[in-house]
Amino acid sequence: MKNFSILALLALAVSSCSNTPSTNGNVTLKAAAVSSTGTTSLTARMASTPSTAIITDFKINIGSIKLETDMNDMMHKTDSLHEDTKLVGPFLLDLLDPNKPLSQVIASVNVPNAKYSEIRFKFEKSIVAGDMSGKTYMIKGTINGKDFLIWSDKDVELKMHFADPAKDFTVNSNDTSLNIKIQLDAIMAKLTTLANQGLLLDGNGDGVIEISTSNVDGNQVIGEQIRAILENESHLDDKD
Repeated sequence: MKNFSILALLALAVSSCSNTPSTNGNVTLKAAAVSSTGTTSLTARMASTPSTAIITDFKINIGSIKLETDMNDMMHKTDSLHEDTKLVGPFLLDLLDPNKPLSQVIASVNVPNAKYSEIRFKFEKSIVAGDMSGKTYMIKGTINGKDFLIWSDKDVELKMHFADPAKDFTVNSNDTSLNIKIQLDAIMAKLTTLANQGLLLDGNGDGVIEISTSNVDGNQVIGEQIRAILENESHLDDKD
């Protein structure tokens, strides 16, 4: 009889735990490089005319990510656990790898139920050996049949919101997928215009037009312009 009572209490405890509503949700963060010509990474490589810029490689290095709770959210005001969630990388992504999906997973994290006001992404210089060493991002391609290389050695922190201000980002015991979408059209249009004006220089004569925030080929001003475009064309989306 005593054993039966103990088993009954255990069953009641298990049943009680299973009925307790979850106070957390899972957020999956992704990144994608896209263009208006289509929805796959291969469309970024296409060119309608020989003078159009073709982007073949695009890598970024994310040093850290912070999901910031809305200061006006009731959970933030009443529960000290509902604070910002921070993920520490680095997260090195090759966004135009033809062997990977368009939307590549950066990380997946369990966060408290709350309304989140924004996500901060810190892009940092990679310390991994290879072509991304010392760079926060790197873009390769061709323009008028000439190879180009775009990169930056400057760390930057971006505050990201949905491009549609009517949307919000709320976790309520549910799974949520968020996508950083980086539009490439403005970059390709800028490169095409500059090339047609004869302003893209191969200053050291090595056969590659190098455009960076460091003055390698004499294109530093353009490098800063491309960096600004890249930052302005990065937005959050709730769809792949």
